[in-house]
Amino acid sequence: MNLRLRLAFEWLLIGGIASLIVVLALGWRGAEEFDNIIYDQIASASRPVADQELLIVAIDDRSLAEIGKWPWPRDIHAQMFGKLKDASPRSVAFDILISEPSGEGADAALAEALAGNPPVFIPLHFASPGTDGRPYDTELPIPEIAQAAAKTGHVNLSERDEVVRTAALCFDPQNGDGQWPHLIEYQYRAASGGTPSPAFARSECGEELIIPYASRGGFSTISYVDLLRTDIPESLIKGRDVIIGATATGMGDSHPVPFASGGQMPGVEIMANMLSALKQDSFIRPIDGRLAAILSILPIWLLLFAFLRFRPRMALISSVIFIALILLGSALALGARYWFPPGAALIGILLIYPLWGWRRLQAMSDFMDGELQQLDAAGDITPLLRSGKTPTDIVGRQSAALSRAIDHIRDLRRFVTDVLSDLPDPMVVTNRKGKVRITSDLVEERLGQEIIGFRLGTVMEGAVRPENLTAVREFLEPRTDDHGADEKKELDYVRFGTNDDRTYVMRRSPVRSDDNEYLGDVYYLADISALATAEAQREEVLQLLSHDMRAPQSAIIAALDGKLDQTARKRIERNARRTMRLAQDFVDMARMAETEFEGEDILLADLARDVADNLWPLAEERHVKFKVDDRSNAAFVLAEPDAMSRAISNLLDNAIKFSPEGSVIELTLRRVKIDGAAQISLTISDHGAGIDSEILPRLFTKFASSDKEKRRAKGIGLGLAYVETVATRHSGTIRAENRKGGGADFILMLPEAAEEAEAV
Repeated sequence: MNLRLRLAFEWLLIGGIASLIVVLALGWRGAEEFDNIIYDQIASASRPVADQELLIVAIDDRSLAEIGKWPWPRDIHAQMFGKLKDASPRSVAFDILISEPSGEGADAALAEALAGNPPVFIPLHFASPGTDGRPYDTELPIPEIAQAAAKTGHVNLSERDEVVRTAALCFDPQNGDGQWPHLIEYQYRAASGGTPSPAFARSECGEELIIPYASRGGFSTISYVDLLRTDIPESLIKGRDVIIGATATGMGDSHPVPFASGGQMPGVEIMANMLSALKQDSFIRPIDGRLAAILSILPIWLLLFAFLRFRPRMALISSVIFIALILLGSALALGARYWFPPGAALIGILLIYPLWGWRRLQAMSDFMDGELQQLDAAGDITPLLRSGKTPTDIVGRQSAALSRAIDHIRDLRRFVTDVLSDLPDPMVVTNRKGKVRITSDLVEERLGQEIIGFRLGTVMEGAVRPENLTAVREFLEPRTDDHGADEKKELDYVRFGTNDDRTYVMRRSPVRSDDNEYLGDVYYLADISALATAEAQREEVLQLLSHDMRAPQSAIIAALDGKLDQTARKRIERNARRTMRLAQDFVDMARMAETEFEGEDILLADLARDVADNLWPLAEERHVKFKVDDRSNAAFVLAEPDAMSRAISNLLDNAIKFSPEGSVIELTLRRVKIDGAAQISLTISDHGAGIDSEILPRLFTKFASSDKEKRRAKGIGLGLAYVETVATRHSGTIRAENRKGGGADFILMLPEAAEEAEAV
């Protein structure tokens, strides 16, 4: 069987077996006992606060010693209730079973003491097994006492593992006597105006809820004999819920409780914990059996999926993490008043790791045997062979064979790598899916990272300029021929630029196996950066000569053909100056690309005013005025004065050129904060026709132009490209936008000089 199919089959089989074991463990007593141990430890870490409105009247050893042996005459209870009622408690639970009458009118006296306010609740008893095949017989208090009491309720406790962990707020003996709420539930209702407790309302009759125990001795307690024979302050009893019950050693009303330290607790204190839980709505509900099964099985499958992704060491760590998460989840659920038993889930985790490890190792061993035999039968794969001894044991032979095969493959790879590493141009070998398998040293040296194992297309996307990505993707894109073999499109080469300002030509040669199966490609990259730079420089010079410099020279020649009056002389002078300015911009842009920035602190507002003054004659000729609005608080910038003056001059000259006669050009300076850094903005606004939307995105590129006559800007040339070069050199930005009311805004943003910025 194929290794992948075998592992998949055994993966599913192990998961199914483990899931079945977990479901069975949910009903296993051993897992339940383990869950109880975990519960005791978690519950002991954080116990609820005992309700101080509860008061226990304890029939303790001292009371038995002073009053006499149990049972006491009922007139003693009548006396006690007389004193208790005088103190006005809110309610009383009398946890003493009175199922047989007594003589001499004692029952009538006790009934009279029980009647009235506060309400007194008394218990009934269930005898098991019942008569006539019934599971229980209900033993009620004697009618005289039952009629005097406010309500009669059950006081059953559950001891499934001989520890009182749970209790049912309702009990149905299934003998036709109906459902009986717990005695403590009635006492809760006395304090809430007859409304059932939230825990009672959401649980079904007979559903067992886990009791959240407060610390031992946390409830206020007084001795029965003290209440009977001494003057207890009314403030100790008034308005409190009183529970009367036995705590004496010999009375048998003491039960094991789920404390980590063990020990027993009187039934009356257990009832006090129940009433406190009802008031705080803190009873703990075991989660539904189906949900418990899902939550117990889920970690198994999550861990199995982790096994598919992780190495063996990480699989072991994952198993430990899952165990910790199960215990943590159980603790968090307990904090939310739900109990999730973690035992079955932990059994699944502890079972799944060794099972999967064993079956995976067996499958891998069988697969390795078969593959190594085929490899040995195929002969050696390197021209220079290694020698070594062969162990005699099975594991040793397998390990030696595997090591020998790996060494042969490693030697072959090293041989190919050594041959290719010294190639003068970058070279990459990819498999049929485009992933890099071998590279020359020059490739990783240029990229500054290892690329083996990555897709060549992904590597190229991070290195190639955006404008060349489409052509490179098409060159690298695979296609399927008529025979179903993956091959590359028949493109001879592709030329592209990289983000580190290099230019390459990439060519390709397919790699095929002995049986002509297509395996991948070898890519050769020739660095033609020097040639590309020379081409770009030649193109720039040609554009300068053929574009903007030719236009003013043609205008000069045309003016010379006519009469050289004053107007013609001005036209010749203007076009000659334009030619000189274009040439100077071209030279300055080339200079700035080669020299270091040398700036000084200048007052940008004064520099803008000086430039505007210098251009005043040109503005006056077109009847255009300048308005300088300095809102920057005389801020300084670090700038090269000549370059910055020329940049502002180009912007103003452009604004004059496209402003209608009689208009005003505004120069507005502001100080702003951008990402916490102080910036000075210079906005030059005109009222012309605006900038053509076609050219706006490339307005600051060299020789940008538009063919529309009425809109800006036909033949822009180098002016705005020079402005962007200056802005970038000064760590600033330049942008342009059309105004809604007409005209355009050019916004130059420059960092404020350091000392000025710190003072902001």
